[in-house]
Amino acid sequence: MASRLIAAALITLATILVAAGAGVGCSNQRPALAVLMDMVPEESGHFVYWGIADLNDDEDLWQVYDRFKNSSDAQQVSKLVQVLAIVKDAARGSGSDNSGTLQTPVTVLRAKFDTDYVERQLKTLEFSQSAYRNVTIWISGDGQPYRPVALLSGTMLIGNVSDLKACIDVDKEKAESLYDDPHIQVLAKELPRGIVIEVHRAAASSAESYADLVAYGKSYSKAKKDLLKVTAVYVFGDGPSAGNALQQIKEDLSLDFQDVKVSRDGNLITATARISISSFAQTIEF
Repeated sequence: MASRLIAAALITLATILVAAGAGVGCSNQRPALAVLMDMVPEESGHFVYWGIADLNDDEDLWQVYDRFKNSSDAQQVSKLVQVLAIVKDAARGSGSDNSGTLQTPVTVLRAKFDTDYVERQLKTLEFSQSAYRNVTIWISGDGQPYRPVALLSGTMLIGNVSDLKACIDVDKEKAESLYDDPHIQVLAKELPRGIVIEVHRAAASSAESYADLVAYGKSYSKAKKDLLKVTAVYVFGDGPSAGNALQQIKEDLSLDFQDVKVSRDGNLITATARISISSFAQTIEF
């Protein structure tokens, strides 16, 4: 009887420990958007995240996935890995309208790739090697259509050499990342998880320009078979500026989206709307 009680107690204790461990693991898991934003310099002005695995797995979203699959960067990646389906998520970061940083977009991809296999493919394609902060940068030969590549742990970077070095500086904690910007961080935390998420630093020449707007973005998530829910968030310098822009934001969003609803909380404006998957797929490029 005593032995059975001891065994039962041990099983209960093991269950508690496993549950506790699982809870710790979940709490430490950062959103994919934040992880990839931590790979590009703080001066970046535009950042777009794509949930490639989600797009690949859902037949209703294949129109959007095709926009990634047919991009020049995806075509390059397909030459380097066994199958494109191993790409989990991807993002493109570029400089702000008033910055010289990342004027040519840098692509960041997370994938379960075999580094040895990728490096063999790069050598077969006659890429040359250079090193920066103990990271190899692979550069294609003259006349080849490929952009330089850098491989980090579970991450592949594609971009110009100077831009790859800027991203490596961020990874090595020698420079601040886009996610370190407090306004961008507020925006990223307000945007819900989505299949495509856009983040923009506001500037006078931005596509969406309102007085005292600091940052803005949109998250697209599947609502049903051919419909996406859009959540747009705008970060202003103060509450009055947000209040003054509320109606104009609703009118502007209504030009491209359906069922637009807007609300304000202090200096933040949040809007929700709808758009068909087919319409959305026609308007975006990776």
